[in-house]
Amino acid sequence: MDLPAPGTRIYIETFGCTANVGDTMKMRAILRNSCCEIVEEEREADAVIVNTCTVTKRTELNMLKRLQQLKEQGKEVIVAGCLAAAQPELVRSIMGKDVAMITPGDIYSSKEQEFDFDGFICVIPISMGCIGNCSYCIVKQARGELKSYKPEMLCEAVKSAVDRGAKEIRITAQDCSAYGFERSGIKLPELLMQITAVNGDFRVRVGMMNPSTLLPILDDLLTAFDSEKVFKFFHIPVQSGSDNVLRDMKRNYKVADFVDIVRSIRSRFDYCTISTDFIIGYPKETEGDFLLSLNLLETVKPEKVNITKFSPRPMTEAAKQKDLIEREKKRRSRISSSMYHKLSLATNKELEGAVISVLALERGKKGGVIARDRSYRTVVIEEDLSPGATYKVRVKEARSTYLVGE
Repeated sequence: MDLPAPGTRIYIETFGCTANVGDTMKMRAILRNSCCEIVEEEREADAVIVNTCTVTKRTELNMLKRLQQLKEQGKEVIVAGCLAAAQPELVRSIMGKDVAMITPGDIYSSKEQEFDFDGFICVIPISMGCIGNCSYCIVKQARGELKSYKPEMLCEAVKSAVDRGAKEIRITAQDCSAYGFERSGIKLPELLMQITAVNGDFRVRVGMMNPSTLLPILDDLLTAFDSEKVFKFFHIPVQSGSDNVLRDMKRNYKVADFVDIVRSIRSRFDYCTISTDFIIGYPKETEGDFLLSLNLLETVKPEKVNITKFSPRPMTEAAKQKDLIEREKKRRSRISSSMYHKLSLATNKELEGAVISVLALERGKKGGVIARDRSYRTVVIEEDLSPGATYKVRVKEARSTYLVGE
């Protein structure tokens, strides 16, 4: 990775997923240790690093618009992230053929074990790439086959972050439950046990886990989740309630597998958060397939749902299929979102009046603090409290996506 000259003042903008945030934290540490200065205001910078995302067409267009703006301002720009890795020619069409780029692979290859973070949250990627080959996903083009970091390196990174004040460790990857699948040795459950054995007062949030890689390790993973240091938060993207659509997506599991996973988790932990994702309007998604997704949503009642309209991406199989008309995708997306918010509000209403323990992590943009309970539900406390501490709060009001506590 070609680094700016020592003394360069660098501003970093980060877009996209939690893995990108982790990559930025590692880049910050690499740059600081190379005697560069990280600044928090763009106007103070000699150079700007844009850590990009290209997961959907809209995101891609937003990235290109931002790069064009920086170019017109005359800034020295370094393009990092998935756009640089998967679509370098597109970057060069905006920034010129000599533009400097940093790929996720460059960051993975660094021996740096520190992550430079502000506040109380440190994001640590545990691997890069995945073992899947989903028909719609461009991220595979950017991050490639699975490469897992060594457990001792990860535990050292956790220890370093905790020693510097981190209260929440977010371990992240394209697929956390695939950790270690490409080699013999420890898998995610053992890694999680090693991480929680690190001394210190902190909590771990485990990132996205695909059903196909979660199933083989589920029992051992639930045992690892027994630790009080682990948030009872499970992000398991199902993507569709139709086996036909899942087969066309090449997701390598069936709807019943997802339902069984959720049932196992909830039978082990009576208070937990199930988070899932749906891609709405996949090219071969019929009205019947869509209704199956609605039925799954109503049956499982996940506490958190991310709904994304299908967006064809270059170099993917799904991009070759006939896309649904946009208004139909919007209609299905609106119906799905409405159902989710209705179900989530009803679930959260059951918590009104309850007294729960929360970890305050960030100051709110409008005052107060943002906290998390043991299942990683968001709790907004409209009081001037100190982040980094644990509090007992009473839930005074429920919203569909968060709780209000006092």
